Amino acid sequence: MADIPKTAGSRWRRITALALKASVSAGLLAYLLYVQVDNADDIWSAIGQADPLLLLLAFSLNAIGYLLCSWRWQILLKAQGFRVPLIELIRAYTIGIFFNSFLPGLMSGDFMRALDISDRVSSYTRSFLILFVERLTGMFGLLVLAVFALPLAGWNIIGQTGVIWVLAAIAALLLAAGLILKAMPHSQSRLRHIPGIRKLGGIAHNMSETSKGFASRMTAVYGCMAISIVFQANVVLHFYLIGLAVGIDLPLQVYFGIIPVSLFVMMIPASINGIGIREQIFVYLFGAFGTDAAAAISLAWLALAMVLLQAVAGGVLFALRKRRRAAAPGETAASKPSPPG
Repeated sequence: MADIPKTAGSRWRRITALALKASVSAGLLAYLLYVQVDNADDIWSAIGQADPLLLLLAFSLNAIGYLLCSWRWQILLKAQGFRVPLIELIRAYTIGIFFNSFLPGLMSGDFMRALDISDRVSSYTRSFLILFVERLTGMFGLLVLAVFALPLAGWNIIGQTGVIWVLAAIAALLLAAGLILKAMPHSQSRLRHIPGIRKLGGIAHNMSETSKGFASRMTAVYGCMAISIVFQANVVLHFYLIGLAVGIDLPLQVYFGIIPVSLFVMMIPASINGIGIREQIFVYLFGAFGTDAAAAISLAWLALAMVLLQAVAGGVLFALRKRRRAAAPGETAASKPSPPG
């Protein structure tokens, strides 16, 4: 009975957070449509007149993205001694998109991805930490693209928009995360002597083992960084094709400067699925290159529509999936360990 108030409080916190995010999204959209756009009908006109072949080509690039992300995930799992078929990872990745799109929380989809392959990995902690490293390699790919592309977009635009500070903050976060991962194996023994921490020994052990695994197989991590650069370039091309479809006439290198920064900003968990923030950052950054607000919003909404289509596919896969009974490689169902993490 003692857990009931805690559960109820947690539920109310989630409801409150969701309500706040919905308010932010609604407020930003209202500001866009009633203040920043002269005629909202221009948005629907741009969407209605968009080239369907270019939109289809842009959407088809998602298949390449699925393959690259799942391959990157598979490499990181293999580096930790877990062998998972690529098709299972593609399915889990698609399911993750569904939960990222319709559940509050920045990493809701990652929790579900870890859960979906839980019979392949002996620890939820290790599975989730592998996904965390995968996220870091993805952010590294975005950062590299932005750093190399922004000078091509023009130093005056960089100064005008202030995006250099966003990139500097991301670089600092990546450096801090890398240092923390590197320090994990050396800090486990110290944590054992801290009161209250010893109860989390299983989790600390799994985190330490995962960190050691990556430290001894950095070639795999570097390979995933390279894959991430290719993947993020594919994402930029995806947005470029949508922009062409709605009549935005900007060179490709401008997209390589705008899209990585936009995606970083959309990671801020202040709205539902980035709605409102996505449109604002597109209006701001594309507007710096002379694109009108209606065209920028139409690009944002078409890109969002494609994400939601992927999410629906992920929901269908989640509903139809069958849980496997196989234990992790090298283990029997009876001997499979059940660590606290």
